[in-house]
Amino acid sequence: MYEDKDELETVIDRYSNTLYKICYLILKNEHDTKDVLQETFLAYYTKKPAFQTEEHRKAWLIKVSQNKCREFLRFHKKHAGVPLEEMEENLMITDGMHADEIDLLSMIWNLDYKLKSVVILYYIEGYSVEETAAILKITKAAAKKRLQRAREALRTEYKGEIAYEK
Repeated sequence: MYEDKDELETVIDRYSNTLYKICYLILKNEHDTKDVLQETFLAYYTKKPAFQTEEHRKAWLIKVSQNKCREFLRFHKKHAGVPLEEMEENLMITDGMHADEIDLLSMIWNLDYKLKSVVILYYIEGYSVEETAAILKITKAAAKKRLQRAREALRTEYKGEIAYEK
């Protein structure tokens, strides 16, 4: 366990907002998101991973949080859930966003998990295709293909041209 509690608090302060956004887009529920964040930081606290850079630490936290989200979704897939309409009412991160940004967020929200995770890392967090592939432990070609499929799914949903290129 960490001897330096200040270091842990610094990591939590630095990355909790980023991880919250990513997990919320995946889980679509504030309480579940907070639970997953707790589990993520608990894993960080107990495993004491060593990192070469801050980017490596951030990538590790993102990957662990996404894995925790996936585990959470698998577990709850077998149990009764709350209808999506009720969960959408909990969406608090849209405050101050323009209508087109909220529409885009809703489109991303409805993507399959594999597509959503690539979109979040590439477009929202700003990682390159190579970095996205490394974080998700997939090939660069798989990351590109998932981005292509996500773009196609988003275009199909709104039947319009959506410019997503960086």
